[in-house]
Amino acid sequence: MKKLSAVLLIALSLAFFAPQAGAATIGLKGGLNFANMTIKTTSTDIPEFKNQTGLVGGIYVNFKLGPVSIQPELLYSRRGLSYAEYSDETVDVTGRMLTDYVELPVLVKYSFLSGPAKPFICAGPSVAMLLKGQQGYSVNYLTGDEPDYSSYYDVTDYFKKTAIAGVFGAGVDIKLPKVVLTLEGRYNLGLSNVAEPDLTGDTDITSAKHKGFSILVGIGF
Repeated sequence: MKKLSAVLLIALSLAFFAPQAGAATIGLKGGLNFANMTIKTTSTDIPEFKNQTGLVGGIYVNFKLGPVSIQPELLYSRRGLSYAEYSDETVDVTGRMLTDYVELPVLVKYSFLSGPAKPFICAGPSVAMLLKGQQGYSVNYLTGDEPDYSSYYDVTDYFKKTAIAGVFGAGVDIKLPKVVLTLEGRYNLGLSNVAEPDLTGDTDITSAKHKGFSILVGIGF
């Protein structure tokens, strides 16, 4: 609760102190993360890490300054990675690392052209606060004789409480009657090591940084 309250306070402060020139748009957005991690390790026996799909969504406020705008966001975001742990003709076992965050990106957004459809690019920093970390696996039986299942255990203490990233994206704002529809793709480049000593000591990992693509749809009022 303290983490969420702190992030909400930051978001409200940004909204209060942001430039008041031009119109402000408040909206909702959501979509999918295709997340992965950049892992450095002293071990040579590591799996091939693959994308982990997770939900992302929340609110944003856009302060317009002509073609440029400032856009703070408050998002729930699931990140992590997956890897093939075991496979044969009857079963696939996929290992997963899941991390849930409250993220606060603050983006500078530049819009092109005029008219009802405006392409844009955006970039800015993001600070994330860890809610929960999980590690485990999912079992998919290929024969259908047994039900699929997943098993996870808590590894929140293995991850640092905050994560810093750079966000880069592009998309289009479409002006509709009374609302603005946004279609967007963005890349999250982790800048900080999120692994605590418990994780690095148990697995020979020296650092772990988040990365990944997101596809988002937003509606502004």
